[in-house]
Amino acid sequence: MPVIERTFWVKASIEKVFATLTDHSKDPSWLPGLVESYNFQGQGVGATWEWTYKMAGITFHGTGHVIEHEPPHRHVVETRGGAISKWIWTLQPEGEGTKIHLRLEYSIPVAVLGKVAEKILLAQNEKAADEGAANLKHLLEE
Repeated sequence: MPVIERTFWVKASIEKVFATLTDHSKDPSWLPGLVESYNFQGQGVGATWEWTYKMAGITFHGTGHVIEHEPPHRHVVETRGGAISKWIWTLQPEGEGTKIHLRLEYSIPVAVLGKVAEKILLAQNEKAADEGAANLKHLLEE
């Protein structure tokens, strides 16, 4: 299972960062490829929603589930559907802002895309992680 890790700093309070990361209706505004998130149920651990994601011209549908929720320091989400992933967000106050660490564990649906596409998608997902971090930083620092 591939893993992507990113650590970055934003000039925003830890409370604002946590509130943004845990409001999954905002995910499409910063996460490349995420077309929509909808049908939200619950809050904190056990919260769920549905999503639509487009990767390499293929559209996937699935669900997100909050499996850990420790305000304002940790938020962990698992997704199921066309793609399976685990998003582990860890936040620390640092100076006048917040240090954000993301560990993303995910699977690529190789049966659908093929082995050649797998290597291309690994590189694309690394690029998308950088774009997502930049988008999130911009959103939080507005």
